[in-house]
Amino acid sequence: MPSQPRRLPSVGVGLVAFSLFTAGCGSATTPPSAVVKGVVPVVAVENFWGDITRQIGGSHAQVTSIVTNPGADPHSYEADPQAAAAISSATFIVKNGLGYDEFADKLLNANPSRSREVLTIATAVGASGAGINPHLWFSPDYVKAGAAAIADQLARADPADAAGFRQGLKAFLRTYQPYVDTLAAIKVKYAGAPVSFTERVPGYLLAAAGLRLATPSTFAQAIEDGNDPSPADVAAIDKALSGRTVKVLFYNAQVTSPTTDKVKRAAKASGVPVVGVSETIPAGEPDFQTWQIGQAKAVLAALGD
Repeated sequence: MPSQPRRLPSVGVGLVAFSLFTAGCGSATTPPSAVVKGVVPVVAVENFWGDITRQIGGSHAQVTSIVTNPGADPHSYEADPQAAAAISSATFIVKNGLGYDEFADKLLNANPSRSREVLTIATAVGASGAGINPHLWFSPDYVKAGAAAIADQLARADPADAAGFRQGLKAFLRTYQPYVDTLAAIKVKYAGAPVSFTERVPGYLLAAAGLRLATPSTFAQAIEDGNDPSPADVAAIDKALSGRTVKVLFYNAQVTSPTTDKVKRAAKASGVPVVGVSETIPAGEPDFQTWQIGQAKAVLAALGD
């Protein structure tokens, strides 16, 4: 059976820096627990789903995102009391699912509430199965379906502003389309091009762009699970890079290790382009789609355009 995706671990207190990202109407450390004056309070576990929610909700949503630090490993996130309070008091929560945000599940189970609505994107988009890649936000299909589910839930929470949420969804999808178009352009010109990655973070991007993983998937899975890759897998990826039999190395710039750093250096030494990807919206990016479009364009440039 394939190994399960590396999870965000159990809840801890005060072990890592914590910041809350708020957007929409007003801000609060602990969001209110019900719709007030046409504003839906939402807690998003990850800032990519939080930013999409912010855009769809506009002035009728107040969004608090928990996992926001692009300089930290999201898999080792530990919630402090503020995060625990935000999640336990919320009535509308958006989370990724597939074990990626297990710490939130533990908090929710410890603080059950009949009035709470939890939108699990994986469930909403039908993503399931043993060993499935949890990085759903790199998939155009999953992002579109997830955004629609967010708009529907906002409308249920605040029916009076349902039309505005539908317009917010349309606006988001329109500005997200260049990501889809760029991946389609890659597929037309470079379908089947061999590539490698240190983790399967961009796996859905590769699939949509028609690129082919040409190094052992077990190397990336071991890194994602926090294990050392086998000597055979290390040798295989070294050979692919030194022989330039892959066109691009995708490197998870947010989660690094001596092994992945060595792979990155080998790619650069061999002249194989390196495209950095991240799991959290980096500081300075204005929104989710700008971040994703930038990564897709970097892939196109690395392949030769």
